[in-house]
Amino acid sequence: MNNLLVFLIFAVVNFALIAAAYKFFGKRGILGYIVLSVIAANLQVNKGVIFDFGLFELEATLGNVMFAGIFLATDLLNEKYGYKEARKSVHISIFANISFIIIMYISTIFQGLEYSSNFNEALNLFFSINGGALKAVFVGNLVFLISQSLDVYIYSKLKNWDSSRKSLWIRNNGSTIISQLVDTILVTLGFALVGIFPMSIAFTVIVTTLIVKYIAAIVDTPFMYLMSYITPREGADD
Repeated sequence: MNNLLVFLIFAVVNFALIAAAYKFFGKRGILGYIVLSVIAANLQVNKGVIFDFGLFELEATLGNVMFAGIFLATDLLNEKYGYKEARKSVHISIFANISFIIIMYISTIFQGLEYSSNFNEALNLFFSINGGALKAVFVGNLVFLISQSLDVYIYSKLKNWDSSRKSLWIRNNGSTIISQLVDTILVTLGFALVGIFPMSIAFTVIVTTLIVKYIAAIVDTPFMYLMSYITPREGADD
């Protein structure tokens, strides 16, 4: 199946799951999905993919849809519960992600049995000292803190300026466009510096990743409006 089609399906499924998490579990559901997304995105970002647009192709790292979902989820928290809750979700998700990596790193120290050699190699590939995930998390969490803090701050300021549903798309896309630009530049340069990919392709990765992220931001806008009408089920936020 074409990667671009998979990307669009993945985006719709991801954003729909955020809406479902909010509907069934309220604020806790959004927070839980943010934690899941941060962990998944830092694993997926180690995989490079090609998006074929027919007349041209874009090379980018996987994980962009999950990261786009994180920005959507924190915007939703900001919209429904305020700036402090959105900011808290950023800190909790970083703590959860670092905890996950520490636990998985410790698992690579154990001597595995022969029948689990493939699994042992996979763990070492991602979670050993030289593993891709460990490097990605080190850089990614620092950049995530910067870009997400910027995102929730800008969204809050735009909401103070105009909190109407009519201007929801401005809050959603305005905060995302700026914060994703900062995020993409910093994380790409960081990944290149720690050797996840060569510095020679950094500019190309920045441009292509921004295009992919901005496409995801356009796709998430209808979901933001949909979720503005959703009320969590009774007792979800008790």
